[in-house]
Amino acid sequence: MSKGKNVRPLTEPEYLALGEFRYQLRRFLRNMEEATRLLGANPQQYQLVLAVKGLPKETAPTISNLAERMQLNHNSMVELVDRCEENSLPRRTRSGEDRRQVSLSIMPEGEVLLRKLGVAARQELQEKGPILVEAILGLGGNGRTKGSKAESRPRAGGTKKSGP
Repeated sequence: MSKGKNVRPLTEPEYLALGEFRYQLRRFLRNMEEATRLLGANPQQYQLVLAVKGLPKETAPTISNLAERMQLNHNSMVELVDRCEENSLPRRTRSGEDRRQVSLSIMPEGEVLLRKLGVAARQELQEKGPILVEAILGLGGNGRTKGSKAESRPRAGGTKKSGP
């Protein structure tokens, strides 16, 4: 946890916003876990190939970097990669310069899994994203919670949506 300068206790609306954010985030994750299982895959295996595919271009897909992205310890990541390789999702490649350095690439089976689940994730986030955003905004101390009107939020360009 970060030790920020904002040590003010949460207000009741902020607790509501935090609870709503946690609820919606968990719903998203559970729905994606179920969609992954319906395709015969393990949710952590999908998360691994997604982590490889979603790495910033300047970040090498090494075991250490992926362990950080998935918030796993190194040994757990190695075990997960072992299981994923059994299903032909990623491939390990040792560096020619430093044989201890291992990077991962996605195999065709992993790409198929990503395509199928990526569509489901996008659809879920299009539906639940605005609720997550409202919950985050509610943590800003402005009193905005689930019941507030998104229309009153400033739009791009700084203008508010007008209407009757």
